Amino acid sequence: MGDISRRAHNIAQVRDLARRRLPRAIWEFIERGTEDDLLTGRNVEALQKVQLLPRTLRDVSGRSSEIELFGRRQPLPLVIAPTGVSDLLWHRGERAIASAAASAGIPFTQTTSSTTSFADIAKCATAGHWMQMYLWERRDLSWRVVENAAENGAEVLVLTVDTPMWPLREFNKRAGMGNPVRINRTLVSDFLKRPAWFASVIARYYLQGGLPQFANYPPEVGGKLTGTVSRVANSASVCWADVDELRKRWSGKLVIKGVLSAEDAKIALDHGVDGIAVSNHGGRNFDSSPPAIDVLASVVDAVGDRATVLFDSGVRRGADVVKALAIGA
Repeated sequence: MGDISRRAHNIAQVRDLARRRLPRAIWEFIERGTEDDLLTGRNVEALQKVQLLPRTLRDVSGRSSEIELFGRRQPLPLVIAPTGVSDLLWHRGERAIASAAASAGIPFTQTTSSTTSFADIAKCATAGHWMQMYLWERRDLSWRVVENAAENGAEVLVLTVDTPMWPLREFNKRAGMGNPVRINRTLVSDFLKRPAWFASVIARYYLQGGLPQFANYPPEVGGKLTGTVSRVANSASVCWADVDELRKRWSGKLVIKGVLSAEDAKIALDHGVDGIAVSNHGGRNFDSSPPAIDVLASVVDAVGDRATVLFDSGVRRGADVVKALAIGA
């Protein structure tokens, strides 16, 4: 794509470039929401409605965006959130994002369904290696993934708690896209309409031995990106007892991601979590959830100084980051 900095000056322009380059199925898998796809837009609109009152004639020559997060000093108040199928967006995309995060001095969060090994990401994510997970019905397999992440130096474990069941993403079904990916006529036709992407990503993988695999799944689960993966459905039985078990097994920092209720935030504190991520999954899980920014203040008030509050969903500009910080994230 050449020097992207000359073609895009904000997230909206980067998003448009990605839409034009990627097959529709993959772009919608990343960008679209669930059901009527309303919440993705409401997240953005709610942040835009938050106003900041400027004060003037202050000496800001010594300004800094530096923060301390879980014992690490970092130059920006940002973390790369977990994103699935990144290796289908770009050749070895996960490594590229992790390396970019390290260059910026911020942590990178690797997903459970990552197609890059924990060890390889650890070599790239030198400014902080976080690991995100869902809990499977077979908890013993989940605990094995946790142990593998710890053995490879992951510092923060992020348990996503807002997806006990897969959401109704009709856009993905229409486009023939799933996780794992199932090859079908609609998907193949879509892929072939983006020859530049196909040549630089899919063809390149095949020249190097084949498509990437789910790199950190136990052997009992299976690992093919396009194959049958068993026993990995998100467990609808996940509860606070599982948080307690994770707390026993994980000696690093523990974050729960997907909290929108101040009451849930208070309960989380009693179960020993170190961080609470206020998030509605970017609007991609439950279309009737409130915009995350609308509930941030109540969670911050409930948590006080007993844990770190993080925030995502709808952030598009630096001003959005400032708004979340001002509210207390």
